[in-house]
Amino acid sequence: MKSILILGLGLIGGSLAKAIKESGLEYRIHAYDPDQLSLENALNDKSIDEAVDEIETILQIEDLSLVMLCSSIDNTIENLKFLKAIDEKTLFVSLASSLSSINDFAKTEGIKNIIFTHPISGSHKSGYENASPNLFNQKNVISVNVNNLQKNQIHEIEKIWSSIGSNIINMSVDDHERFLMFTSHLPHLIAYTTMLSIDDEVDISKFSAGGLKDFLRIAESNPDLWADIFSSNSKNLKVGSEIFINNLNKIINLFEDPETLKELLAKIRNKKQKL
Repeated sequence: MKSILILGLGLIGGSLAKAIKESGLEYRIHAYDPDQLSLENALNDKSIDEAVDEIETILQIEDLSLVMLCSSIDNTIENLKFLKAIDEKTLFVSLASSLSSINDFAKTEGIKNIIFTHPISGSHKSGYENASPNLFNQKNVISVNVNNLQKNQIHEIEKIWSSIGSNIINMSVDDHERFLMFTSHLPHLIAYTTMLSIDDEVDISKFSAGGLKDFLRIAESNPDLWADIFSSNSKNLKVGSEIFINNLNKIINLFEDPETLKELLAKIRNKKQKL
């Protein structure tokens, strides 16, 4: 039986392990995470078959087909420094939300047996305790084949995503980083900044309705994860931030011209309603 290694048993890695087990695909699932409690819980749930206590023992796993990189960007790069010695027949699969830093490192190190598959799903909650086998069901997965791997090399990972209910969309690195900046990274940055901007004397629980709470929900996301993402996609995020600031100033400058402001806000509303 082929083996899969999941590096990082948080929300994404834990959900992936559970989804693969429920799909009926025949794999022996190994997992590594520095949090021993997550490993113990996954073993008790039968989401994984074996816990890897030391990362150095990974090279001893027999018939290792896929290494699913589900930890933070910085941790993924650190792990790849050691795991690049692995057999080239084993495919590294990164699930990171931003690809630039990992891709740059892989190119520098000559790691060609790697593909990026970013699931467009998640939660502001983190950790194995929030993992769900349905997290990826009927969700898109962006596949970025940076090294033009052959169909037979990526068939296995595509089969896994399809088997757990995901729809695969192929995309370039540049398009991924730009599109996700607008749809995910910039909104998170704005939510964090909005939370930072609210005066500490303002009791949000008393003086806000559901709209603000919904908007600020993503400001509860894992700070380590999002610091990594902001840094990795900083080039695009700086451009997006400039666009946002320019549009914010455009609206502010219309405060004294309510009729034109109404027209602009109506256009914005119509744009949203067409989504």
